[in-house]
Amino acid sequence: MAAGIDIAAIDRRLKSAWSVGLLAGLIAFAFVALRLLIAADGDISKFVVAGQVHTNAAEVRPAIHVFDSDGYDGQFYWRLATNPSELDSTPYRGVQFDSSLRVSRIGYPTLAWAFAFGHAEFVKWSLVVVNIIGVAVLAASAASLARRRGRPAFVGLALASSSGIVMSLSRDLCEVTMIAGLVAGLALISRRQYAWASVCWMVASLVHEQSLLLIIPYGVYRVVGMIRQREWGLGAADMPWIAGVAVFGLWQLTGRLLLGEFPVLGSSGASLDVPFKGLLGQAKHWITDGFDGQQYLIVPQLALLVALIVIAFRSMTTLAVEDRWLPWALAGAVALSTMLSKNVWVGPAELRHLVVLSTLAWLVIVSSGRRLPIPLIAATATVWVMTAALRTAAI
Repeated sequence: MAAGIDIAAIDRRLKSAWSVGLLAGLIAFAFVALRLLIAADGDISKFVVAGQVHTNAAEVRPAIHVFDSDGYDGQFYWRLATNPSELDSTPYRGVQFDSSLRVSRIGYPTLAWAFAFGHAEFVKWSLVVVNIIGVAVLAASAASLARRRGRPAFVGLALASSSGIVMSLSRDLCEVTMIAGLVAGLALISRRQYAWASVCWMVASLVHEQSLLLIIPYGVYRVVGMIRQREWGLGAADMPWIAGVAVFGLWQLTGRLLLGEFPVLGSSGASLDVPFKGLLGQAKHWITDGFDGQQYLIVPQLALLVALIVIAFRSMTTLAVEDRWLPWALAGAVALSTMLSKNVWVGPAELRHLVVLSTLAWLVIVSSGRRLPIPLIAATATVWVMTAALRTAAI
């Protein structure tokens, strides 16, 4: 017994990765059901958060709810999921892309299209279903990794509990699928199932470009290891990173041929800036003018993220040899987070733009020999409950 939490009892009930994944999936389903009933008034298409700026309510087919606002990213995933081959910049089914970057993130809507069996009228449901399954896969994969590192399987729930994952599940966004693919790939690598790990990382690389924050450091570490040991030649363990980078590059080249530009560069100017300029600029606004609308949770969410990063860096020295590339990935993600523009921080969106960073921090902590701080687990659960409560009540 520690701080009121009976770790042994929880571990006895959640011994296997599958049980952890099932529990996470059930929690995600319950959250979605409550959000559907309360925030969405029974209309699942409200999860898309389509807005009149990019979605024409008179032309959108099949009909979905269109808000009197700019809308959110889910409207572009919905459009792609109704027909992933329709990549042109002209309006399709009443939805107009805001930039070619949307085409870069083809993985999640393609999965939703497949789960809808190609029927556009089912897409508003399949987008949600894919994310619920993604939460279950993420938690099960993290639990498998935890068990192999001598941790209780239920620790896998922590990796599926970031505020960004809640936001992604709330608004038909792609972060759940990306993180699930990355962590599943890692779990398979730890079991030396490199072919399946390659599939997972290929999917993740097509879901979101931030997946490269994990894939590339793993590849660099592998190459540096070869150079240091003077053992030339790629092995089976290199398949996942090569496959992930290759598929990402091939899709970008395809986009260049079809659209005339690399999709990943579609809105980089609006998302990146000089280090700390965006965050400090928005922090000044928060201090002088207070928080807007639903932004008050940024305080505990950021505090938890900072604590995760600090603990992760303090845990690096206890990592096993096969995990010593993780701090490289974490450092890269931290560096990129400092360069996010004010445009990103204006609507922090439950820190979904930093979901890879929080995931990497947890991966370092779980993979290390450091004893898991019970207050950190409790804080993670508390922030998840707060975020889920907000997203149950507010679109």
